[in-house]
Amino acid sequence: MDEPLLARLDLLESRHEIEQLMVAYMAAADREADKGRHVSVLFTEDGRWESVGPHGNPGWAAVGRPALVRKFDRNVDRMPFAAHFLTNGAIEVDGDTARGRWMYFQACTYRGDQPLWIAGSYDNDFRREAGRWLISHLRVHNFFTTPFDKGWVAVPHMETP
Repeated sequence: MDEPLLARLDLLESRHEIEQLMVAYMAAADREADKGRHVSVLFTEDGRWESVGPHGNPGWAAVGRPALVRKFDRNVDRMPFAAHFLTNGAIEVDGDTARGRWMYFQACTYRGDQPLWIAGSYDNDFRREAGRWLISHLRVHNFFTTPFDKGWVAVPHMETP
């Protein structure tokens, strides 16, 4: 095969693998139990999860797989039900690094009895290690977190400690 064709093939495969990585991340975050282990293996060893923006929670940042396990395992009780929907993806690949952006919408149950809507965007960095794409820095930017029965106009952001 010629070099340009191999480069195009690598680009297409890389984009597809990164899309599938984000699908796996959403599925792991939506698990009923053992979220931490399933999420953490999708990150590099030094991977970082960060909540950014005006409705962000800077204290929730997690760096490294052990911190990611703790962060997501606390969500088992905090949000026992979650259904993430990911859309509008755009992925830029540069060799063994990449950047991807998506919009997301989430229906979830907070603390067992409060239905919520959450929406926002992801702006993530990825790194290919040993032939496998992993998340190296995930930035989630919440647009709103609102009770299901109130909506984002009445309650643009509800704290969910």
